Amino acid sequence: MVTKELTRTLSECETIIERGLNTFIDVGSALLEIRDNRLYKEFYSTFEDYCRERWGWARNYANKLISASEVVNNLGTIVPTLPLTESQVRPLTQLEPEQQRDVWDRVVSSGEKVTALRVREEVDRVINKPHVAHATGENEWYTPKIYIDASREVMGSIDCDPASSERANRIVMADRYFTVQDNGLTKEWAGNIWLNPPYAQPLVTEFCNLLVEKYQACEVKQACVLVNNATETNFYQNMLKSCSAVCFIKSRVKFIDEFGSESGAPLQGQTLLYFGVNQDSFNKHFSNFGVILYARNTR
Repeated sequence: MVTKELTRTLSECETIIERGLNTFIDVGSALLEIRDNRLYKEFYSTFEDYCRERWGWARNYANKLISASEVVNNLGTIVPTLPLTESQVRPLTQLEPEQQRDVWDRVVSSGEKVTALRVREEVDRVINKPHVAHATGENEWYTPKIYIDASREVMGSIDCDPASSERANRIVMADRYFTVQDNGLTKEWAGNIWLNPPYAQPLVTEFCNLLVEKYQACEVKQACVLVNNATETNFYQNMLKSCSAVCFIKSRVKFIDEFGSESGAPLQGQTLLYFGVNQDSFNKHFSNFGVILYARNTR
């Protein structure tokens, strides 16, 4: 016979289990608030220092927890069943918010047991289709020279391009650049930065968030960042909190493919965000490309 005492004990046990299942979500959400509001600044120079010294975590691990919590929060707006583990969420971080919801809905409604492998398989099917940023799904697309030249005029120089390649740097001509093999996320950036991050998750989030962190820590003096106008995403909102101005480019940027052809017209618009104090120069050199909005951010 089930007594009130046993019912109460069951409820307590289920509360403990539920708390355990939600831990990665809670931790990721807390880290996101700490990072975006820079709550660590009183005691630590950077978010990376905070994670390492306070918790013994590498930046990548903290970013995985943050990305997982962002995905769950996104899913929570429309789906009744949420992921139970971080491993089930991890593959979804590679997708855009709408794709995350579509994939998760298909996995849950399939009637099969929900596993990390099952989610991974469904994500792979989506990734092998055309990507929203570029019709081919490739990450290696190069910026037209007109935007590079305008950025150099604004900043005075391009000291570093942390997400580049030998071919791309023929146009960018940065004093220092990092390739996929170098992994710019692990390197030091300084001075004036040009950034056209990989157009895939989680790399675009990781590069943009790191740029903001380095700018706030005064490691980066100025920066020009070319990204999709993904204003609904957390990484974009994070940049808006620190940038000085944004150019909403009025036509689709025709990216250059590996053969030098302008065949990489994306399926959505782009923006170029400026970090620095030369807003007048930014307006002078970018107003022809599109409408410019200014921010009142300080670091």
